[in-house]
Amino acid sequence: MRMAAALDEALAEGGYTIVEEFLLSGRAPTHVPIPRFLFDSRVGIYLNHVTNRAGPWRHQAAALEAFGAGNNVVVSTGTASGKSLIFQGAAFHQLLLDPRAKAVVFYPLKALAADQYLSWNKAAAAMELPKTFVGRIDGSVPTKEREAILASSRVLLMTPDVFHAWLMSRLASPEIKEFLRELKLIVLDEAHTLEGVFGSNFAFLFRRLVAARNAVIPVAERQEQLRAIAATATISEAAGHLSALTGMEFQEVDASMDGSPQADRRCVHLAAPAGKEMAMAGDLQARLLKSASQGGFVTFVDSRKAVEMLAMASNKGALRDLVGNPAVLPYRAGYDAEDRQAIESRLKSGELKGVVSTSALELGIDIPHLQVGINIGAPLTRKNYRQRLGRVGRRDSGAFVIIGEPNAFTRYGTSFRQYHDLSVEPSYLYLDNRFMQYAHARCLVDELEAAGSKDRSELPTRVKWPDGFGAVFESARPGNDRPREFDAIAMLGGDVPQLNYPLRNVGEVNFAIAQGDQVEAMGDASLSQAIRECYPGATYFHMGRPYKVQSWVTSGFRPQIKVKYAPGAIATRPRVSTWINAGLTGSDVINGHFRTSALGLLTECQMLITERVEGYAEGDGEYRPYNELQQKNPSLRPRMRQFRTTGVLLAVDATWFREAANKRFFAERLTEIFCREYSVLPQDVGSASTNVAVNTVDGHKPRSDCIVLFDQTYGSLRLTERVYSEFKHLLRRMEVAVDSERGGDAAYYGDFLTKLGEFYDSLKSLDPFDLSSTAEEPRGIIRVFSPGSTVGYREEGVLFTAVEVVAPTIMPADRELWYQVRCPPKGPGAAPAKRWINSQFLEPSADHGEWSYSLWNPDTDEYVERD
Repeated sequence: MRMAAALDEALAEGGYTIVEEFLLSGRAPTHVPIPRFLFDSRVGIYLNHVTNRAGPWRHQAAALEAFGAGNNVVVSTGTASGKSLIFQGAAFHQLLLDPRAKAVVFYPLKALAADQYLSWNKAAAAMELPKTFVGRIDGSVPTKEREAILASSRVLLMTPDVFHAWLMSRLASPEIKEFLRELKLIVLDEAHTLEGVFGSNFAFLFRRLVAARNAVIPVAERQEQLRAIAATATISEAAGHLSALTGMEFQEVDASMDGSPQADRRCVHLAAPAGKEMAMAGDLQARLLKSASQGGFVTFVDSRKAVEMLAMASNKGALRDLVGNPAVLPYRAGYDAEDRQAIESRLKSGELKGVVSTSALELGIDIPHLQVGINIGAPLTRKNYRQRLGRVGRRDSGAFVIIGEPNAFTRYGTSFRQYHDLSVEPSYLYLDNRFMQYAHARCLVDELEAAGSKDRSELPTRVKWPDGFGAVFESARPGNDRPREFDAIAMLGGDVPQLNYPLRNVGEVNFAIAQGDQVEAMGDASLSQAIRECYPGATYFHMGRPYKVQSWVTSGFRPQIKVKYAPGAIATRPRVSTWINAGLTGSDVINGHFRTSALGLLTECQMLITERVEGYAEGDGEYRPYNELQQKNPSLRPRMRQFRTTGVLLAVDATWFREAANKRFFAERLTEIFCREYSVLPQDVGSASTNVAVNTVDGHKPRSDCIVLFDQTYGSLRLTERVYSEFKHLLRRMEVAVDSERGGDAAYYGDFLTKLGEFYDSLKSLDPFDLSSTAEEPRGIIRVFSPGSTVGYREEGVLFTAVEVVAPTIMPADRELWYQVRCPPKGPGAAPAKRWINSQFLEPSADHGEWSYSLWNPDTDEYVERD
């Protein structure tokens, strides 16, 4: 039985509740003649062969014609619409006509580059080109082999990460300079991934690439422009986005021109009680594995740990005996290349019947026999939904099932079908983020010198740089004054900033995960992931196998998390607490975004966020805090992530708002609706309704009448600005969603939102500098952390450790404020160590009750009472 038929049978007989379903009807292909200019090279004959003389689909021919006319082109048609044929044909044609030209093809993931490498080689072989014509360089290719591949290959498949960290850090190499001189074409596949943090970093990388190429090209050859062609399945206003991404102009071929065929697909929303979605998915997977002998399924879940747990549950007991060992494997980011390739190989061969994946399998890895897709909960964005839907039914009819609460769509004011019909969200780039600008300015300074630029002290003028970048570039040059806010990120960059500033986050520590004394990593995790997945004492799952986290090693070239294989280890659940310190002084409020009334306020402001894992529970057992666990094992201690960012604070001094359940409901629902409305990934935004304190001119004070939404990114991309500017619109969205729900809660929260709307209407704008105080601290008196305060010590740039303040002092050498602090013991039996730390590396810690400020007279070493 086909997998899709097994799904139909399961839905008919399994007792599931179908909330909504609809059919996406297929269509026949539309073929047109091959553009004549392609017969000037071997590409025309090749296309005639691969299309069985029928000619390319309509959109393929239109894109190739636009490229042949000299335009940069972006193709934004649906999934499985043959976009690879377009950019492969364009690249081979240009390179065959110019025997010295080379092309770089950027793929966002190593797995996708490896998969498409086979496709490129197959095309090259069909045109009787040398085996070395196409090369691939990513993190899995040994460094010593890379320059030889650069020299011998005409088409280079690379990830942006390896281009940034390896190639751009070695521009002094003659081989790399020669490669840049010969580079004539850049291909961007899956361009919808180039947004947010990753896309914004890539936008700077692209401009640095162009600047480096210009620096090594002789003046006489500079009139020949670098060209680009891009492909994406899910992007709004593709030409505008690609222009912002690269600084170039693009012609778009969109879905209205799509001539590719499409099979029928059944779309179903299954109702699952809250918290039971994973169990229902496991049950449905078991039914599919039992009944189907043809085809496969993919289940998407937006948590690395949940991926591991669901795959493990699908391979237990009688089911494993029935279908083999194992039938289902997990797939996610953080695996090494060998593990990832083994999973992909088994999937493509049909040996593996199913896979449970994060968004890592959304992209164009070609697995045509997948017939069924399952999604746990409503997809986070419509981009996610379109990509995941496009993974199934490529060869034959298929189905896509969303397992979620009955109101998974109506809570956002739409039905499932309406959600499907909505256009995808715009793609955002945050090129004005000053911390991101500084990281790339550091890189550019080094690269201009390595490339031998004659004007290395000047910002390259033949590149379209984002606003404000010129001033940041000046501050990054050696010997120039650097604002203190850049000190932490400058330290993180070290001597080779390309290696230390990863493209997929800004200023975030990244850990290698390794067993025991092994140097080679089995995976990796950012600091944000680590405090949730591989905190001290955690059970960490990798490829369906459990490991116990032994220790965090923060010294050395790269921080590591040491783990040990632990068969039978029980899953653990962390307790991660978040504390917010919001600034309400004139200098903290952003762009005058401050509205107030007698009842409260709404503002966008600077914030200090502290996330701390405080302990964990094993299985269904009781929670155990680290201060209890470390009595037996001192290495089991809290770990924290602390960063400065921006966010929106709402304070309402009213009983109906202060109630904990009301604040929690509003913060969570506002975050959900905001993310869906503006295509912001939930992991990029945080919210809190407790542990909020504000810093005003009158000092630091916890408040119980606040909720906050904030950027999860170090330094802030100001993603949450629209919560302030579009607050009324978001309230209306929430009212529509609440109206669609049933029961007493709908009426209760409807009344709550009405009151909140009335409160918003009462707010008036206030000049934030009216918040400043004319009063000054007494002459010679400074504000310091009080002795006994627990504060955060920023190690390695952004990695924080809790330390206890012993005493402040002014160091004679630099006349700056330092603190003597008590640090945690280094190991079993060791005593806490004291050391002196510059005040710029200390921040307020998590719990507001753990620290305070005092007024201190450094001349008399006495503390002064505040008036």
